[in-house]
Amino acid sequence: MDALILAFVVVVIGGLGSLEGALVGALLVGVVREAGIALFPEIELAVLYLMAVAVLLVRPAGLLSRA
Repeated sequence: MDALILAFVVVVIGGLGSLEGALVGALLVGVVREAGIALFPEIELAVLYLMAVAVLLVRPAGLLSRA
């Protein structure tokens, strides 16, 4: 279940259909997840969801989407 959540957040952040976006999304998720575990271990998954929501509010198609 954890891998499914991480994959969903990576696709949301990077944009569907963008390989470069998936790489950037995976990097951001990795960094934010490790920082979240170190700083806020109780709400680590919530930090990822908040990051995904912030990206969706700013760029609904993803950070590096082509559309």
